[in-house]
Amino acid sequence: MLDLNRLRILRAVIASGSVSETARRLGYRPSTVSQHIHTLEKEVGFALVERVGRGIVPTPAAIDLAAASADALAAMAQLNATVRDLREGTVASLTIGSFASAAYAWMPSVTRTLRQEFPGLTLELTIMDVPEGSDGTVDLEVRSEFPSDTPRVPPGYRRTIIGADDYFVALPPDHVLADREVISLSELSGHDWVEYDFRDDISTEIIKFACSSAGITPRHVARAEDHVTGLAFVAAGIGLALVPALVASWSGFDVRYVKLVNPTPQRRIVVLLKDTVRTNPAARRTVELLADLGTRLTDLDPADFPERW
Repeated sequence: MLDLNRLRILRAVIASGSVSETARRLGYRPSTVSQHIHTLEKEVGFALVERVGRGIVPTPAAIDLAAASADALAAMAQLNATVRDLREGTVASLTIGSFASAAYAWMPSVTRTLRQEFPGLTLELTIMDVPEGSDGTVDLEVRSEFPSDTPRVPPGYRRTIIGADDYFVALPPDHVLADREVISLSELSGHDWVEYDFRDDISTEIIKFACSSAGITPRHVARAEDHVTGLAFVAAGIGLALVPALVASWSGFDVRYVKLVNPTPQRRIVVLLKDTVRTNPAARRTVELLADLGTRLTDLDPADFPERW
């Protein structure tokens, strides 16, 4: 493996055209620069400089080698900067993965606070389509879980419970049950349903389990791949839907939300923090902000929807 410091010295010699000048710029003795070049020649197996009179000139091969080493030296500089940031507890960017409703309801306010407290921070937010877990590419992930499931934490992450998100029934404004304050899940039997996000396996399983507990089988007349389309179907009078409070909190559709009981479907919300950023102040602050938002889930009242967090 080539020594990157010797490649850096070679590039300096080519740039300055002089061993003495390179030594002065780098704080070395001229003999030390010459020794590094000589050792590098042994490593690569070909001549890097030629003597011309009392000076030296780089060989064509040396010029090509110096040019080819630029990316490697830049990558090493970036790696050293990352190590320094990790050691000092600072970071230039933070990658966050989140399921859609948490991203819409929570991440704008979280991002605003982080930008105020960490002006140099760049946040990269990704909507995680697969709720089964992080692939290791994000520093922090907001994830939903089935409450009775054994937690599954990917290697290299730590898990923190944020809160519990109750499901409400979303009804068209003119629905026969729209004026109710509370509805037992069994009362929804026989009505037309909209499956608001059939791609979300966890949400689908939560609703299926709750309906089974209530002794009913939903009659789905429409299925949507996302929250927005699903709630648009409800607003259009196509049917009712069971939606988490987070979805209802940012929805601007003309929809009536009513509390569900016997049982109340619920999902657990957690955050996964990567071990490599666990000491980073911005990452820790993100978890704190999310935990604070999670405590507010129990205070949500359907009468206040839509509500901006």
